[in-house]
Amino acid sequence: MIQLDKIEPLEALGIEWLDQTADQTRFRIGINGNHNDKGTFFAGSQYAALVLAGWYHASQWAQDQGLGDKVAIKEGTVRYPRAATSDLVVTARFQQLPDLRPSGHWRALVTSSAVNAEGEEVAHLVSDYRILAT
Repeated sequence: MIQLDKIEPLEALGIEWLDQTADQTRFRIGINGNHNDKGTFFAGSQYAALVLAGWYHASQWAQDQGLGDKVAIKEGTVRYPRAATSDLVVTARFQQLPDLRPSGHWRALVTSSAVNAEGEEVAHLVSDYRILAT
């Protein structure tokens, strides 16, 4: 299991791990302390939770495969289809299982989605992580 207590922004942003299966990883982030002057969720806080969920999902897979713990996001595309006004649940899933690249690193394509209390998607991140095998 990845040691989340060593990631300082988690506590500051109120991000908490919920659960994980082979297919997905889920986190929760509260709106308290993460809203802007309009009373809606700050996009930067949402983005942090989306990236973290994808990173955690890829990192746990890498550990399970014996590949070590060096995982970093290479790039990502985010969209915010609607304003968020409640706590969010963020779910990360692989688009496909990670694959070995010619460089010797693994590529993990992950989709992370944040939904509000009504189950509506409020943020969506498609990201490319690299697992640097040790």
